[in-house]
Amino acid sequence: MGERGKPEIYSIAAHRGFADALVAGLVPRYADAEFGLAKLTLLLPSSRAARSVSEAFIRHAGETGTPGLLMPRMVTVGDVDLDESLGSVLDPLGANDIPPAADPTRRWLELAAIVQDALTVEGKPAPAKPALLRMARELGSTMDRLLAEQVEFADLLSDRVTGANADLAKHWQDSTRLFAIVLAQWQARLAERGEVDLATRRNLLFEHAVKRWREDSPVTPIVAAGVTSAAPALARLLRVISELPQGAVILPDLDLTMDDATWQELGRAGQPPEPGAPAFTRSEAATHPQYHLKLLLNRMGVARGEVRPWHRKGMSAAPPERSHAISSLFLPPEASKVWASLDASKRRLSDVCMLTAATSEEEAQAIAVLIRQAIEVPERRVALVTPDRALARRVVQHLGRWHIVADDTAGRPLSLTAAGRLLLELAELASEGLAPVQLVAALGHPLVRRGEERRAWLEALRAFERELRGPRPAPGQGALRTIARKAGVEPWWLGVEALLAPLLELPDAEVPLADAIYALATLGEALAGEGLWAQEDGRALARLVEDLRLHARATETRIELADLHPILRDAMEQVAVRPPYGGHPRVAIYGLLEIPHDPRGPGDLRRAERRDLATGAGGRTAAGSGDPARAGHAGAGIPHRPCRA
Repeated sequence: MGERGKPEIYSIAAHRGFADALVAGLVPRYADAEFGLAKLTLLLPSSRAARSVSEAFIRHAGETGTPGLLMPRMVTVGDVDLDESLGSVLDPLGANDIPPAADPTRRWLELAAIVQDALTVEGKPAPAKPALLRMARELGSTMDRLLAEQVEFADLLSDRVTGANADLAKHWQDSTRLFAIVLAQWQARLAERGEVDLATRRNLLFEHAVKRWREDSPVTPIVAAGVTSAAPALARLLRVISELPQGAVILPDLDLTMDDATWQELGRAGQPPEPGAPAFTRSEAATHPQYHLKLLLNRMGVARGEVRPWHRKGMSAAPPERSHAISSLFLPPEASKVWASLDASKRRLSDVCMLTAATSEEEAQAIAVLIRQAIEVPERRVALVTPDRALARRVVQHLGRWHIVADDTAGRPLSLTAAGRLLLELAELASEGLAPVQLVAALGHPLVRRGEERRAWLEALRAFERELRGPRPAPGQGALRTIARKAGVEPWWLGVEALLAPLLELPDAEVPLADAIYALATLGEALAGEGLWAQEDGRALARLVEDLRLHARATETRIELADLHPILRDAMEQVAVRPPYGGHPRVAIYGLLEIPHDPRGPGDLRRAERRDLATGAGGRTAAGSGDPARAGHAGAGIPHRPCRA
């Protein structure tokens, strides 16, 4: 066992480019002449971060002329919000004493049933099934956040909490009581099955790794990079990694130049000034970009002065003035008094422009033009960073006009993909009872009868559609069969009726969710064949369908047929379909979670009011916000220039 030493903790400044700077430092520090980096274990926050770092290794090898490279073993820490599991290093085969985790989909369906029963006991009407399932999903998300912070559910029922509840409005009191009832019943079910929540199991696995590595330090190096979650169990794991003989923790963009007074103004961040004092106050600057890192350091038991700057910079590093200006831009209220006397070098954002657009469509067109201009420069890379998925999709469509294929690595909701849309149209058809608009939309979907059959299929459909125009026909198959006869496509329609049989056999009243999902999948495959499941969206849809069928049958979930479409749509909204490799090598579109150097956690990123930035190589901004009020603090005196597209 190696000797434990002082914490090895580093920070990579924002202007250095996290992934490239990380790789530039790891290669000379850990590379072996025979094994390359194969002995190194690299802990990363998510699979998307692993992909970014992998691409950085490829760029570094190309820049240095390395003919080949054995890359490190990349292990994801896992994120419950992103539905990602832990890597095998943190979830080993030997952890048999840790209970299995309850399946998230089964928990979602069971919580909906528990909420419905609890509302009935309370004498309150339960909402419609789609709203009930949304409530259960939000309830599960709240439970996960509490578990990640290791807040015991029993604490929520303590006198300190229930006593404060008496001062709340009645609907808040009712919500708290309902929450307590649901939690108690869910915990009882977990105890019966010998399971725990997924967030609880992650905490137990972190503690297992802490105990194992404290007792017997690994003989190979372990580095945690870009992990900013301040969950207590993960913070303890990072502390142990930083003390390993060959361990290190590398944080993204911890501001080491911030003075102590400003650092203290951020708040206590979980560290009371004296025993017994509150760990948090009402004046905590929880939305500040550095607050989450301060909370992490406090839970690791590390002072900011112990963190050292990373010794390398990335191949796309920007001037350090950029970090100084951004740090000044986000000063907390009291410290922002220095804006009036800031030196120009600490408030200048050179090459940053602001774009003011009248509409989101105009904004998307301007950004697409700027991206096209940027990649006309040889070897220049450009990225659009935006939390607005609708804007990202518009930009992708505009770039496609110039045959520039841009991959949106944040992905698209499954409901907006071709495979997802087909199943949703069939679900809407079931809910509406063969309504003409939904019927024509489903039968004319691009995936239906692809190949040589599609032309004849569409000709029959168009003839059928022409006869459908006018007053809505009477419900039932008889009226549609008459219309098909008038259109001269009765044989075609009889074939369609045979295909629609699984859907038509569903009862109009309450139906098992598993049976409804099975009917949709059967009909979808009958219309589109194996092409429904062939692409990445089809594979994601297949996983969702099997997951819903399995657990809906186990929980005996039943729904009204009219609720099938909204329930399935909400479930698909939770699934992101990411593009495969093959897009333009120098154009990337990121959501905020894809930025490996952003110091905030997932919850902070979602609350951020940061607007869209299209940044090119070297951090050069190509396009900015359409809202001048959100393009930084106007009072900070940050100069800018207008964009020219």
